[in-house]
Amino acid sequence: MKKKYQSKILQAIHEDAAGMHNLGIISDERMHEYDRDCLVQEPKTTRKAPSLARKAHVSRISAKGTGYRR
Repeated sequence: MKKKYQSKILQAIHEDAAGMHNLGIISDERMHEYDRDCLVQEPKTTRKAPSLARKAHVSRISAKGTGYRR
């Protein structure tokens, strides 16, 4: 997955920090801080609640009604 940066400046900072991390100059914890501060955080996706029709195991068409009137 390609990394998304908040700005070009933060991209340069993050790439420098990644190089230092690879050399062992900065710790994993510090690198996680750079990740948090420089990368765009993707929103966590949440599952949508199933519709009432799906919960009741009814098709959408029958859930809307048959159109029958008295």
